[in-house]
Amino acid sequence: MGLGSLQHAWGEGIGLGGGIEQNDVFMSSVADIPFNRHLGITYDERTQRLRLPDASTMRNHFGTVSFCAQFALAEAASAQYLFDRLDMDLSTDLPTLRNAAIRFARPTTGESFCELLSMQHTLEEFRSMLDTKGKILTAVTVAVVAENGAKALEGTFTWLILRSKKH
Repeated sequence: MGLGSLQHAWGEGIGLGGGIEQNDVFMSSVADIPFNRHLGITYDERTQRLRLPDASTMRNHFGTVSFCAQFALAEAASAQYLFDRLDMDLSTDLPTLRNAAIRFARPTTGESFCELLSMQHTLEEFRSMLDTKGKILTAVTVAVVAENGAKALEGTFTWLILRSKKH
């Protein structure tokens, strides 16, 4: 899920400059990571939100959106916000998900979106810590929201980002 699938190629030409490049394949967002693409997750650059489609393959035995699909959307969105709001650069920065605290609010149906609720660090704090210490532990809190506006899940994802000595 999320950026974990990019980690194996760190130091092998992955970079973010308007997108992520992996094995000569341009990726404009974390939605282009194979697992996220398999789930049908898409990214709207205008709103900077990830979207999970209303698809029968996302439903559980009750006919509602699977918790696992919602979790994948939330994790991917937390990673995307590292790029959108903190300008993380995969050519020098290695993100690793360290912890996830999830609170499931209610079952949902239809399309789901992810919204940023809070970030632990400002852009300036993020850059300063990475530049001086070479690492930062930061948390991103997101909500999965159904198309009817109901909050289905809230999750806080804690990321460890290590800066390459090449920087």
